[in-house]
Amino acid sequence: MTELVTFAPDDRGYVYAVARRIVGSADDAEDVTQDALVLAYRYRNSFRGDSRYRTWLHRIAVTTALSHLRRQRRSRIAVLDSDDERSVVERSVDPAKSAETLIAEAEDRAAIQRALDELPHGYRDVLLERVDATEPEVAKRLGISVANVKIRAHRARKQLRQTLDRLERSAA
Repeated sequence: MTELVTFAPDDRGYVYAVARRIVGSADDAEDVTQDALVLAYRYRNSFRGDSRYRTWLHRIAVTTALSHLRRQRRSRIAVLDSDDERSVVERSVDPAKSAETLIAEAEDRAAIQRALDELPHGYRDVLLERVDATEPEVAKRLGISVANVKIRAHRARKQLRQTLDRLERSAA
């Protein structure tokens, strides 16, 4: 007989809150929450008790949310790298999507590209390198410390978010 493990209701809410702060979107946060709780269940025997249970659960939630963002970022940047606008549209065509949705997505991609262009080179380099490399790999490629990679990536994401908010307000 399999053991039934249940999480406390506040555990799910806690993981959701952590995920929501990181990914932003409620739908994405729900996906991350589900994935994180599945991972916590799958690896429940690895909890050694060296730290509080919430600390362990928080680390799983953060790691899962960051992985989710990396997967999204990779697909966005692959689309942004293309110079051929038609190929961008062809790659994003989904028969279930309306023309309005496709136009909105193209506008979003353009806004992201403008926001990336406004980043200082040091921040943009770290952010773009971080798409397909670990922090130590980025540090080695750019000749900076891992701590500096983390700091620049954090500041780049913060500035990118502010720029996108500003562009969104000016478009409205």
